[in-house]
Amino acid sequence: MKKFPTIFLIFTCVFCCVNTLRAEDKVKLKYDFQVGAKLKYNMKIDGDVNILVKQNGINAAPKNTAKMEGNFSYTHEITENRVADQTAKINVIYGQSEMNTIVNGQKIPNSDIPLLNGKIAVIDVGYNGQVKEYKLPDNLPASLQNADFKNMFTIFPNRTLSVGESWMENSEIVNDDNENYTVTNTVYLTRTLLGIEQKKSIECAKVKLVGNTITITKSKKPELKLDGKVEARIDGIVYYDLNRGYIVYSSIKNTINNVVTTGQISGDAQQDSKEITTILDTDLNTVVELL
Repeated sequence: MKKFPTIFLIFTCVFCCVNTLRAEDKVKLKYDFQVGAKLKYNMKIDGDVNILVKQNGINAAPKNTAKMEGNFSYTHEITENRVADQTAKINVIYGQSEMNTIVNGQKIPNSDIPLLNGKIAVIDVGYNGQVKEYKLPDNLPASLQNADFKNMFTIFPNRTLSVGESWMENSEIVNDDNENYTVTNTVYLTRTLLGIEQKKSIECAKVKLVGNTITITKSKKPELKLDGKVEARIDGIVYYDLNRGYIVYSSIKNTINNVVTTGQISGDAQQDSKEITTILDTDLNTVVELL
């Protein structure tokens, strides 16, 4: 069973850099990848979780409630800007991070998250915001190997935006790289320019984000049952630095339903044995700040 697979879904939303041309109440959003730039971020997470475990369709344990809290540090380092093919290369360098579940006042650490410390992911992204390819850090635990960076960057519209104007992003991406399972990510997002505001003494473009995401995981191996579905409703605000072009601050709420069924297929009859379904309903708040 995967442990809180939505963690990386959150990581996919925390870095977008823009270069804006402002004329009165209008802005032009465009990526500006400056080689050598290092953007240090801190992300705080807190939320409430309801957990229900069923074995072979029967409740194996009463529904539990818990709280979740986490703190992540990471740096985005732009290492290449390739004008010839209109792409940039970015290292995502993870620092000290933790994720804890709190049940009845007792803190239960997620032992996999601290293993991110010092790990580096590498991303190639086009000037239009489309991620061409990415490489996850080596030796990640199984619970973190379903990370998908293909929606890491916002694809900005190729036009000037007026305050109040929206643009949409709809996509479906199938990741078949892992030998154990296939992951399909579907995204429906609407972004709206709310205006130009000061945030942390920096002039920023304020953008509202709403939408839904669906992640479906399927096993490739006939002897191993793995069915996972994560549905999330997203509501948030993101501030972009008009001069330097990076995210200054974002606050996003995710309402998440995560259902994972695992089990072993055994015998000639191919019957499920010891099938376990875990259902997590989570209200998650995420705050990201540029340090």
